[in-house]
Amino acid sequence: MRTRKIRLAACLLAGTVVFGMGASSALAADTANQMSSFSIVLSDSQNTTGSALMADVRAAVESAGAAKAEAAESVEAEEQNENQEYANIAVAVVNDYVNVRSVASTDGEIVGRMENGAVAVVEGEENGWYRITSGSVSGYVLAEYLTVGDRELIESVQIRVATVQAQALKVRSEASLEASVLTLVSEGDQLEILDEDTEGWIHVTASDTAGYVSADYAVIEETYLYAKTQEEVSGGTAVVDYALQFVGNPYVWGGTSLTNGADCSGFIMSVYAHFGVSLPHSSAALRSVGTEVSYSEAQPGDIICYDGHVALYIGNGQVVHAANESKGIIVSSATHKNILTVRRIFS
Repeated sequence: MRTRKIRLAACLLAGTVVFGMGASSALAADTANQMSSFSIVLSDSQNTTGSALMADVRAAVESAGAAKAEAAESVEAEEQNENQEYANIAVAVVNDYVNVRSVASTDGEIVGRMENGAVAVVEGEENGWYRITSGSVSGYVLAEYLTVGDRELIESVQIRVATVQAQALKVRSEASLEASVLTLVSEGDQLEILDEDTEGWIHVTASDTAGYVSADYAVIEETYLYAKTQEEVSGGTAVVDYALQFVGNPYVWGGTSLTNGADCSGFIMSVYAHFGVSLPHSSAALRSVGTEVSYSEAQPGDIICYDGHVALYIGNGQVVHAANESKGIIVSSATHKNILTVRRIFS
């Protein structure tokens, strides 16, 4: 009997091999145990072809197995690479903040501090201390206050902000050009994102108020909280201490003298001038200086802007400011008027 040519069509699907052959050929395949064994029944005249067929099947199965193993290794390698990116990233887990010191000792000089949720790159370890770099701060932090390489934690402290790309951008009460304007934000301001609207608006927090800005005039960015230098930490306190010594002095419209009289913006301008910072003599212009923060994040030394008025935040919900001609320079509640924006100079 002349050996017939057999055409093989093998399909690996759900662990099963299916064979298709000519109508005059008889081929049976036992696929039990998910292709672990094969039994092909052929006539004597087909033994040679059957052996070749068996070899083809084995090769196909082995090739599929190798491809599956290779794919699994590729996925595992990719996951390892991704996790490796986080291996030396640390997050401060503290109630308030932890100090960054110049050497690995509590006797070391404080060069900065990391607030809760701030991130850093770990560059080494020494006697229970991590050597870190966070933003512009480099130094040592006690290891017990940092969690290192926790990808889930690192991603959870990521901050999404909308950076304003227009000179003056309106924050509206609703996602519509017809909605009322809550406040204005300036170019470069970073607004905390609450969520993105599919209709081209971004829901943000501005001046401690939730509102909407057009996505056409803001760039969405992802960032983190980093350590602050000691100068940044102490700068605001020094400004407040300096400003408070002028409480009781007179208010003079248009004035800039901290002793003989100043108006609200003149008071702020002259206080910061003492620290080498040039600010405008205008309550409206002061709304655009520095970096905007929410009132809930206000720190001593921040400038709080109201409609037609400005004040210096001193902490504990209070401000020092040149109030009016009858009261002069006083300390009062920070929320004595509706807050438009809070500006941070030392950021």
